[in-house]
Amino acid sequence: MVNLFTRFSRLFTGHHPATHLPVAHESELTRKDTRLQGQPSRQLQRRLPSLQAPATASPKADRIGLIGFHEHGFVIARPAEPFAPWLVERSQTLHRRLGGRTNIADGLRQALYLLETTPPGIYRKIWLLSDGQPNVEIEALGPLVAACRQSRVNLNTIGFGDAYDELLLRRLANATHRGKFVPVQGLRELTRTLVEANLPARNSPRRSESAVLAIDCSGSMAEPMEGRTKIAVVEEAILHLIHYKQRLFS
Repeated sequence: MVNLFTRFSRLFTGHHPATHLPVAHESELTRKDTRLQGQPSRQLQRRLPSLQAPATASPKADRIGLIGFHEHGFVIARPAEPFAPWLVERSQTLHRRLGGRTNIADGLRQALYLLETTPPGIYRKIWLLSDGQPNVEIEALGPLVAACRQSRVNLNTIGFGDAYDELLLRRLANATHRGKFVPVQGLRELTRTLVEANLPARNSPRRSESAVLAIDCSGSMAEPMEGRTKIAVVEEAILHLIHYKQRLFS
């Protein structure tokens, strides 16, 4: 596993991960994801390369789902194995979905909804990333975090950049089962945070997991970071995570 992580770490030393992935055949989206409110998401146009699924996929492969939130939360990708080509495609559309305000509560609500159908015995996890202050449905955060704890959903929070509400993000994570808060300043730290969370503990069997990434898509995510925008940094980190899991379960 150490050798695998060492090989993976070379992928984010200056090269975009998509250049390491062989081009897959273009796939048709079998259905559109919709918000809980019933409004259809925008038709996705971009097609990005991804690794093809192995001939015999692992029955214990992890699943990754994606939620975005600004004034409201919205589904980007329902939990799927990392070999799903549309998971890569949709992970690169975050920059198209930027809005104005920050509704962390609805992001959590949508993430919990995606995890409802997770089969028994699968570890359920939410990674919530925010770069600012929530200013919509703040009063709903308490009940939603309580719902995470009651459902034994692990909520990890990521403070992105230097203007987030650290006290709030720490409180949200600490109020759930084994939740943790992680401060992140750039691509390398974000990728390491997401990948290292998947490394098994010593002398402990690794449980399959279904993880939903709830990503802040408020207007401030268009601000610069490392020569690009914050949201572009997040998109690349998600590609690294997907590529790592493809290698892990191939």
